[in-house]
Amino acid sequence: MLQCDNPFWHFSLAVYAAPGVAAECLALQDTSGVDINVLLFCTWLGATKRSVLTAQDLAAIEVAVQPWRDTVIRPMRGVRRDIKAMPDSTNDDVAALRRDAAALELRAEQIEQAMLYRLMPTLGAPPAATTAEDATRRNVSALLDRRAPASSKTSAPRLIEAALAHANRP
Repeated sequence: MLQCDNPFWHFSLAVYAAPGVAAECLALQDTSGVDINVLLFCTWLGATKRSVLTAQDLAAIEVAVQPWRDTVIRPMRGVRRDIKAMPDSTNDDVAALRRDAAALELRAEQIEQAMLYRLMPTLGAPPAATTAEDATRRNVSALLDRRAPASSKTSAPRLIEAALAHANRP
């Protein structure tokens, strides 16, 4: 059973809304093919659970969400982006349709996050003396190294900063 309203979802909403995080995540998605939900999940596990993901964990995550992402989320994203590019995109009815498409896309993203959240008990472990910052940086780096071309140095400093700040709030 999927639990769509979960701590990971709330973390994602808060962190993604932090200054610069959305733009940073979207750039990684568009240039390196990073799944933003997976990126947020790796960040959440590090920042809140101090869990460090292995290559096997990252592979299991990919297997769990790839069918949903490829058959549901990407087509929805394509429709939303295509509507925005249409000549009549500023028409009130067309703009309303685009907002509806965006809402459906967000709901599909929430379901993917519930799929990821369901995996949590089977992934990673906090190594002795690992800090939240170290676990977060290691997880993000491992994912980006897996997704980004070997010649490019990618990172997500705003995401990491926002995740750690959110995890450390009272």
